[in-house]
Amino acid sequence: MSELDQRLEEFWQNVWDHGADAFQRQFDERRLLTPSELAELETVQSILYQSADDEAAAQQLLIHLKKNKPLFELLLQLSGLTRNKLVSDFRASKAARGTKKMPRSHNALIGNEAYWRIAGPWLVSRLRKTVGLVDVKSSAEALNQATWPSFIRQERAKRSGHEAEGRLATLFQQCGIPFEPQQKADNPLVPDIKIYDVSFDLVVPSAQNPKVVFKATVHTANIGQFGESKDALEISEAKAMIADRDIDAILFALIDGGGFTSNKDGLIQVLRNTDEFCQFETLWKAPYCCAAVTNTDLTIEIPDDDFEEHSAFIKRYESPTAKLVPKSIMHEALLRIPAGRGAVLKV
Repeated sequence: MSELDQRLEEFWQNVWDHGADAFQRQFDERRLLTPSELAELETVQSILYQSADDEAAAQQLLIHLKKNKPLFELLLQLSGLTRNKLVSDFRASKAARGTKKMPRSHNALIGNEAYWRIAGPWLVSRLRKTVGLVDVKSSAEALNQATWPSFIRQERAKRSGHEAEGRLATLFQQCGIPFEPQQKADNPLVPDIKIYDVSFDLVVPSAQNPKVVFKATVHTANIGQFGESKDALEISEAKAMIADRDIDAILFALIDGGGFTSNKDGLIQVLRNTDEFCQFETLWKAPYCCAAVTNTDLTIEIPDDDFEEHSAFIKRYESPTAKLVPKSIMHEALLRIPAGRGAVLKV
């Protein structure tokens, strides 16, 4: 079996079950509508019923939204839109051509009457087909739960895309492994580190002295041609830069997700061009490697089967500072820091 085939087999054996992941589940679990929100929806229905003219209803709705701005996002959700959909449609519309300053967010639409004259009737027409057709007391909650996953999908995609590096940064911070940017442990959305104009999600120990450089890519759905090409291109660029600049650094990928099922080319290119890789289940591989190259004392507990499954990887980074112990033997520890199937022991 070739090295690539071995890596592919490892990937699919350990692929992330995102449906069982607490971080992912939070996006699907919408809170219940409050009594005040239900009352607001009844008011919105009254506005819709009072006028068959979308423009007139939109002006009445705007007056109400200015008194209760959080209601706007709820109406976008329940009408089947997202925060960005109404804005992107506005920017592309013929009616908005000639507008000197385009809205940057959905909130700008209710803060500018010229914007609202265009966007308001669109929203009203959507509300007539959704909120306007349900009995608020008996059916609004079902509409709330049904529209939430679509409404949150953009935030889910954004936050999920950065969740991998966030978990890695948090793990390194708790373990005492030096890395940059340190802010990613608190906010994974902060900018990446650049080395010769190539971005990395994390660098250990620093951009000035890179020993391990990380690229994180996680896809829970079909990544499409763009995602496939982007993943392959970024890894290839990173590998080429490291070789051209003669940098003595390990290119390490945190790659995971069932989204690679339908587009395997991106996965193949990442696994072919990276020095090492790990997944959420095998996250322990990252601190083990970094402890070895930075001389950081760590004791990591892993399942007994992992010693055999990852024997070649383990041997590559054998060192006095990185110690692996089997889970089958009870080890005293003040704290166990989760690292996929493994855990870093604080003794």
